[in-house]
Amino acid sequence: MRFSNASSKKWVPFLYFFLGISSILVIAYLFLFRDDMKGRLWYAIPAGLLFLLVVFYSTAKYFEFDSDGNVLTFINRGLFISNFVNYREQRAEFPKEKLKRYRIQNYLFISFLYVYVKSKSNQIKRVRFNITLLSNSKKRVLKKSLEKVLKHNNEIS
Repeated sequence: MRFSNASSKKWVPFLYFFLGISSILVIAYLFLFRDDMKGRLWYAIPAGLLFLLVVFYSTAKYFEFDSDGNVLTFINRGLFISNFVNYREQRAEFPKEKLKRYRIQNYLFISFLYVYVKSKSNQIKRVRFNITLLSNSKKRVLKKSLEKVLKHNNEIS
Protein backbone atom coordinates (compact mmCIF):
# COMPACT_ATOMS: atom_id res chain seq x y z
CA MET A 1 0.00 0.00 0.00
CA ARG A 2 1.37 3.37 -0.97
CA PHE A 3 -0.19 6.76 -0.31
CA SER A 4 0.54 10.33 0.73
CA ASN A 5 -1.23 13.58 1.57
CA ALA A 6 -0.16 15.26 -1.68
CA SER A 7 -3.54 16.95 -2.09
CA SER A 8 -2.69 19.24 0.82
CA LYS A 9 0.33 20.57 -1.07
CA LYS A 10 -2.05 22.66 -3.17
CA TRP A 11 -3.71 24.74 -0.47
CA VAL A 12 -1.04 24.99 2.24
CA PRO A 13 1.06 27.70 0.49
CA PHE A 14 -2.13 29.71 -0.01
CA LEU A 15 -2.87 29.46 3.71
CA TYR A 16 0.68 30.58 4.60
CA PHE A 17 0.30 33.51 2.22
CA PHE A 18 -3.14 34.43 3.60
CA LEU A 19 -2.04 34.30 7.26
CA GLY A 20 1.16 36.24 6.56
CA ILE A 21 -0.48 38.98 4.49
CA SER A 22 -3.41 39.25 6.93
CA SER A 23 -1.14 39.75 9.90
CA ILE A 24 0.98 42.34 8.03
CA LEU A 25 -2.13 44.29 6.99
CA VAL A 26 -3.59 44.26 10.50
CA ILE A 27 -0.26 45.39 12.00
CA ALA A 28 0.03 48.17 9.41
CA TYR A 29 -3.53 49.30 10.15
CA LEU A 30 -2.92 49.36 13.90
CA PHE A 31 0.33 51.30 13.73
CA LEU A 32 -0.61 53.72 10.95
CA PHE A 33 -4.28 54.49 11.48
CA ARG A 34 -5.07 53.81 15.15
CA ASP A 35 -4.01 56.63 17.46
CA ASP A 36 -6.09 55.82 20.52
CA MET A 37 -4.61 53.47 23.09
CA LYS A 38 -8.02 52.28 24.34
CA GLY A 39 -8.11 49.43 21.89
CA ARG A 40 -5.31 47.28 23.21
CA LEU A 41 -7.43 44.29 22.34
CA TRP A 42 -6.74 45.09 18.69
CA TYR A 43 -3.12 44.10 19.22
CA ALA A 44 -4.19 40.56 20.04
CA ILE A 45 -5.45 40.08 16.47
CA PRO A 46 -2.05 40.26 14.69
CA ALA A 47 -0.43 38.34 17.55
CA GLY A 48 -3.05 35.61 17.14
CA LEU A 49 -2.56 35.52 13.36
CA LEU A 50 1.21 35.26 13.75
CA PHE A 51 0.73 32.53 16.37
CA LEU A 52 -1.49 30.60 13.94
CA LEU A 53 1.13 31.00 11.23
CA VAL A 54 3.86 29.60 13.49
CA VAL A 55 1.69 26.71 14.71
CA PHE A 56 0.60 25.81 11.20
CA TYR A 57 4.18 26.04 9.94
CA SER A 58 5.41 23.65 12.61
CA THR A 59 2.59 21.11 12.24
CA ALA A 60 1.65 21.06 8.55
CA LYS A 61 3.84 18.41 6.99
CA TYR A 62 3.78 16.18 3.95
CA PHE A 63 3.46 12.49 4.86
CA GLU A 64 4.19 9.52 2.63
CA PHE A 65 3.80 5.83 3.47
CA ASP A 66 4.88 2.78 1.49
CA SER A 67 4.44 -0.82 2.60
CA ASP A 68 5.05 -2.53 -0.75
CA GLY A 69 7.76 -5.15 -0.69
CA ASN A 70 9.64 -6.18 2.46
CA VAL A 71 10.35 -2.65 3.70
CA LEU A 72 8.16 -0.07 5.44
CA THR A 73 8.91 3.51 4.42
CA PHE A 74 7.70 6.60 6.28
CA ILE A 75 8.56 10.11 5.08
CA ASN A 76 7.74 13.49 6.63
CA ARG A 77 8.66 16.73 4.86
CA GLY A 78 7.88 20.38 5.29
CA LEU A 79 5.37 21.83 2.86
CA PHE A 80 6.42 25.44 2.45
CA ILE A 81 9.67 25.42 0.45
CA SER A 82 10.45 21.72 0.48
CA ASN A 83 10.50 21.59 -3.33
CA PHE A 84 13.61 23.80 -3.31
CA VAL A 85 15.27 23.08 0.04
CA ASN A 86 14.66 19.79 1.80
CA TYR A 87 14.97 21.30 5.26
CA ARG A 88 12.62 19.29 7.49
CA GLU A 89 12.69 15.78 6.08
CA GLN A 90 12.35 12.86 8.43
CA ARG A 91 12.64 9.43 6.87
CA ALA A 92 12.48 5.91 8.29
CA GLU A 93 12.96 2.74 6.27
CA PHE A 94 13.16 -0.63 7.94
CA PRO A 95 12.19 -4.27 7.29
CA LYS A 96 8.64 -5.18 8.18
CA GLU A 97 9.87 -7.76 10.69
CA LYS A 98 11.36 -5.02 12.89
CA LEU A 99 8.01 -3.31 13.50
CA LYS A 100 6.95 -4.05 17.08
CA ARG A 101 3.94 -1.77 17.52
CA TYR A 102 2.50 1.56 16.54
CA ARG A 103 0.22 4.17 18.03
CA ILE A 104 -1.75 7.02 16.50
CA GLN A 105 -2.15 9.89 18.93
CA ASN A 106 -4.75 12.58 18.17
CA TYR A 107 -4.50 15.87 20.02
CA LEU A 108 -6.77 18.86 19.49
CA PHE A 109 -5.70 19.71 15.93
CA ILE A 110 -2.53 17.64 15.61
CA SER A 111 -2.08 13.92 14.96
CA PHE A 112 1.09 11.89 15.37
CA LEU A 113 2.04 8.38 14.37
CA TYR A 114 4.44 6.69 16.79
CA VAL A 115 6.22 3.70 15.34
CA TYR A 116 8.18 1.38 17.63
CA VAL A 117 11.01 -0.45 15.85
CA LYS A 118 13.47 -3.05 17.10
CA SER A 119 17.04 -1.87 16.52
CA LYS A 120 20.20 -3.89 15.89
CA SER A 121 21.04 -3.81 19.59
CA ASN A 122 17.62 -5.34 20.47
CA GLN A 123 16.35 -2.06 21.86
CA ILE A 124 13.00 -0.66 20.83
CA LYS A 125 13.26 2.78 19.25
CA ARG A 126 10.35 5.16 18.90
CA VAL A 127 9.99 7.25 15.75
CA ARG A 128 7.38 10.01 15.53
CA PHE A 129 5.69 11.20 12.34
CA ASN A 130 3.28 14.07 11.91
CA ILE A 131 0.09 12.90 10.16
CA THR A 132 -2.04 15.99 10.83
CA LEU A 133 -2.96 16.63 7.19
CA LEU A 134 -3.75 12.98 6.45
CA SER A 135 -7.46 12.38 5.82
CA ASN A 136 -9.42 10.07 8.11
CA SER A 137 -9.86 7.48 5.37
CA LYS A 138 -6.11 7.37 4.78
CA LYS A 139 -5.54 7.05 8.53
CA ARG A 140 -7.83 4.01 8.53
CA VAL A 141 -5.91 2.51 5.61
CA LEU A 142 -2.64 3.19 7.44
CA LYS A 143 -3.97 1.41 10.54
CA LYS A 144 -5.12 -1.58 8.49
CA SER A 145 -1.78 -1.87 6.75
CA LEU A 146 0.22 -1.66 9.98
CA GLU A 147 -2.13 -4.12 11.69
CA LYS A 148 -1.58 -6.55 8.82
CA VAL A 149 2.20 -6.26 9.24
CA LEU A 150 1.95 -6.76 13.01
CA LYS A 151 -0.31 -9.79 12.55
CA HIS A 152 2.18 -11.31 10.14
CA ASN A 153 5.04 -10.60 12.56
CA ASN A 154 3.15 -12.29 15.42
CA GLU A 155 2.49 -15.38 13.31
CA ILE A 156 6.19 -15.71 12.46
CA SER A 157 7.45 -15.41 16.04
